[in-house]
Amino acid sequence: MPPLPEPIEHIAAAIDAAYERKPTETRRGYLGASVIGDECERKLWYGFRWSHEPEGFDGRKLRLFETGHREEARLLDYLRLIGCEVDEIDPASGKQFGVSAIGGHFRGHLDGEATNIPGAPVAVHVIECKTHNEKSFKALQKDKVEKAKPAHFAQMQVYMHLRGHPRALYLAVNKNTDELHAERVHYDPSAAARIMAKAERVIKAERAPPKLHDDPASKAAWLCNYCPARPQCHEKAFAPRSCRSCLNATAVIDDSDKAAWHCARWDKVLTLDEQRQGCPAHLYLPDLVPGEQIDASDAPPSVTYRLPSGELWIDTEAA
Repeated sequence: MPPLPEPIEHIAAAIDAAYERKPTETRRGYLGASVIGDECERKLWYGFRWSHEPEGFDGRKLRLFETGHREEARLLDYLRLIGCEVDEIDPASGKQFGVSAIGGHFRGHLDGEATNIPGAPVAVHVIECKTHNEKSFKALQKDKVEKAKPAHFAQMQVYMHLRGHPRALYLAVNKNTDELHAERVHYDPSAAARIMAKAERVIKAERAPPKLHDDPASKAAWLCNYCPARPQCHEKAFAPRSCRSCLNATAVIDDSDKAAWHCARWDKVLTLDEQRQGCPAHLYLPDLVPGEQIDASDAPPSVTYRLPSGELWIDTEAA
């Protein structure tokens, strides 16, 4: 006899559970243009170095992300409806428009590019589509994207800089009311240069950038409560082990655009799978150990730390 169906009131929970079971990308192999506008470089560094646990999202949040992604297609169709010429696929690659820099370690993907935009029909615009809740949308209308959503502004500056286009179109929708906000954003060479320099600092850094807030309980540090790196940054937690958290691994900055990482211990270029797995020769970057470095040795390779408890801890290669 087949099992009885679950009561209908369980359908919503079952859908969310199904979303949570779907495979998702847990570790980006690069620093993304969509996050470079975050004011905390330390957070960006932790993420690039895979030095906190992957963010976990419940089914509702995963569906919300999917809703935002699906909304992009509808917003692009709105532009076509008023006569804009919109491309979502780069004819040079046959794939979504993308940008990369700093050896391929800094990347981003455009929602599209368009011409025949009202007021500047000839200029190519990079297109950025976003969804907002009511509060966020009202702030956007009042203050415009540069002030209201600096991360989105930075993202568009990166796209304009690396694609060589002088304008962007920011098209946003209020998820509560379906009200639209369209805004033209101009390329700012100074802002773009600062953003690119920031990305390079994060990618090249072997030390953690300074904390944005020393006291995560302060009113000014409220965003620290939502940061996935809070345990490592403020609560003296060890980082997860991977090649990215190892002092032997270095991001390769060259013209290959391959986002390569090199291991000094084994003198080899590491695949993404190898980076995720790590190896028994792992030694933490000192800033990822919640203690004070007091000694180091080459034979065998090891680093000695004094932990906050006063205990000595030796980070050494596994036998």
